[in-house]
Amino acid sequence: MKTILVVDDDKMILRLATEALKDYGEGYNVMTAMNGKQALQILSASAVDLVITDLKMPVMDGYELLTHTGRHYRNIPIIVMTGFGSREIAKQLKQKGVLHYIEKPFEINVLREKIADAFAAGSKGFIHGFTLANFLQAVEVEQKSITLRIKSKRRVGYLHLHEGDLIDAETDPGTCKPLSGEDAALEILCWDDANIEIQTIQKKDRKIACGLMQILLEASRRKDEKTVVSQTQDEVLDDAVRLAEGHHFKEAQSMIAGFLKNSPRNPRGWLWCSRIVVNLKSVEAFLGNAAKLSPCDPDVIEDLAKLKLAKAVCSKPGAPEPVLRRCPFCWCPLEAKSLQCYYCKAHLMIHHEFFNAPKEANHEIMEKAVERYMRVIGREKNINAYYYLSLAHLNLEHWEETLNLLHKTVKLDPEKTVFSDQLRRLLNHMALESSTDSFEKSLPDPQSPPDAEAELKSGQPAAKKKILVVEDSPTTRKVISITLGQRGYEIMEARDGLEALSRLSEERPDLILLDIILPKMDGYKILSIIKDNTLFSEIPVIMLTSKDGMINKWKGKRAGADAYLTKPFKPEVLVETIEKYLHDYT
Repeated sequence: MKTILVVDDDKMILRLATEALKDYGEGYNVMTAMNGKQALQILSASAVDLVITDLKMPVMDGYELLTHTGRHYRNIPIIVMTGFGSREIAKQLKQKGVLHYIEKPFEINVLREKIADAFAAGSKGFIHGFTLANFLQAVEVEQKSITLRIKSKRRVGYLHLHEGDLIDAETDPGTCKPLSGEDAALEILCWDDANIEIQTIQKKDRKIACGLMQILLEASRRKDEKTVVSQTQDEVLDDAVRLAEGHHFKEAQSMIAGFLKNSPRNPRGWLWCSRIVVNLKSVEAFLGNAAKLSPCDPDVIEDLAKLKLAKAVCSKPGAPEPVLRRCPFCWCPLEAKSLQCYYCKAHLMIHHEFFNAPKEANHEIMEKAVERYMRVIGREKNINAYYYLSLAHLNLEHWEETLNLLHKTVKLDPEKTVFSDQLRRLLNHMALESSTDSFEKSLPDPQSPPDAEAELKSGQPAAKKKILVVEDSPTTRKVISITLGQRGYEIMEARDGLEALSRLSEERPDLILLDIILPKMDGYKILSIIKDNTLFSEIPVIMLTSKDGMINKWKGKRAGADAYLTKPFKPEVLVETIEKYLHDYT
């Protein structure tokens, strides 16, 4: 049995990763550490086959751990996981010899894929240890363009994916009935003991119009009908609950209806049936059945209390039946436009008064919601799960996790303006640290940057201008990187002066954002070194600092700074200043 060491200061991540890896396949022996120092102690005392580490940790962070392992444990493969992913960090890790990199929150299947890659460097393109359905979901998340050759017994088929989408499929007529398109995909996905081989993408026209999840669900249904040993009723309900947790309510309703037809005296079935309908009378009827069958069940008692609250707020004499929604954290029925849950007190979005409103959310319910949505995104690429996971962290006041998750949500669906608006409000708050009027300020929608022609017409800065951000606060770097990244800039990052000079030697930026208070070497010293070098002296430098005053501004100007912005800054002012100096130096 192989031993994996997981290093992270987040106990929830350690627990979820440990459970997922121990329960997978033949299982791994999983050891854990809360920081780099503990990890080195374990490495010196135990035989470890693989290390999975976070970057941001107390005592000894992931960068220091990578330096030590690079010197003393070169044969142990490393997988880095971080909530502050960027192309710049990926480049730094590659320079340290790290080949495997994954952003948090990670999909469990993708993490398992990374582990399989690390353990099977000589696999020659064959994938082992994954079901075909799970591997396809990982390909969808990674947005890969590949062709998969699937072999089961003597049958051979091909699945063609373009940027994560399943566009065509075919079966080999020499080995089985010739099929193509959706029929072939469903046939292949029903094969047992499938061997997966990655091949170079074959150019194919799109013949499959529906999404991958729909194909997988239909294939799963067909496979269940064909199997000799049917699922137990509890397994059917478990599958329905997983669908409900992923907000696939229509499919969950159909499955639970079939379950209750066969098991009408199951209180858990009626409980979950009540949680996925939005009509108060139906909720009351289904929950009443659960209460009759199991009156002492604590979940049933709790949901009856939620129903009582909902009826008090939503039911008005003579009024029509209200349009309802369900709290994404505790399942309480709510009016559709509710901003806060009646029961768990969670805020359901970043609204105009959110940052001034009292934070009353039930932490136990929020933490359970975090675990639930982590499980969902471990099973599938689910934009709703990412969004509600970000809101759960928001109610727990985990700002960095919220920012990272909202950013990922927007990247998954940049056209959905509600997500862009939520991210913009959070960026304003985190940049300004207060100031409720910042909600009304205009930031560009956090969407994919326009193409070059559109940028020329709109007068926006040229795409892919490089900006070096020198800032020791990872949160501030993240806010700046997301704000500027949505404008089409390419961001280079450095935590201190030495790292900034190293980045400059690797790649020339078009502009530098430079904090003054930095470890090892302050911003004034870095600025003087840059301006004394003829290769970099013409690069515009904007000083970014919490120190405001004439003396500091004078020192910055004397050292060669082009502009001076004081934190907390308004993101739109930061963007305007950068665009001004890039335009002046173009």
